[in-house]
Amino acid sequence: MIKLIIDDTVGYMLKVLKSGRPIITYKKEFALIRHGNYYEFINLIGEPIPFIIMYNRGVITEETEAREDDIDFAGLLKAGPSLLKFYQECKRIYGEVKDNDITDEVYKRVVLFEIGLRMHAQNNNLLNEKEELINVIIKICDFKKLPQEEIEVLQKGRQFLNMVKHNKGQFNSWKEGLVAFHKAYEISNKYKMTVI
Repeated sequence: MIKLIIDDTVGYMLKVLKSGRPIITYKKEFALIRHGNYYEFINLIGEPIPFIIMYNRGVITEETEAREDDIDFAGLLKAGPSLLKFYQECKRIYGEVKDNDITDEVYKRVVLFEIGLRMHAQNNNLLNEKEELINVIIKICDFKKLPQEEIEVLQKGRQFLNMVKHNKGQFNSWKEGLVAFHKAYEISNKYKMTVI
């Protein structure tokens, strides 16, 4: 299985957000990577692109730079070295963050949940720039013809994500939110709306 650094990186930053610390340093970089703007993120951080061979409509090329028209997964792979540098710098600035409500594994899943939904919607040309996750879910579920009950479960997963990002009670407790999120994560896996 391919190991991506994005879940560690963005998961850590979500933990910083939930802790109530304001993200001032690297705020722009965090916003770019959270919303899947790999091209601008790579150019902002500036780490070299790893060796990647791409196949597109019968043509094989070696990719050595970020492109605005990269599909999401290619952008994600190309962003690996920049994500690692960003992660290391953020940990240096924000330090270790303790969270008694949510495990690091759940933070990683929360990241992959949002990115997976955005990636599948984007790759099917369903999104406008900076689309809110509520609309991403509506569009990808409509495209895949999911039943209303499962759409509602995915939206509950989004509410949990918002609870993490804004540290506001979308649920009566973190435990209740975690139950809702795990159900949403299972639905995203069921329909293969995953990153890898």
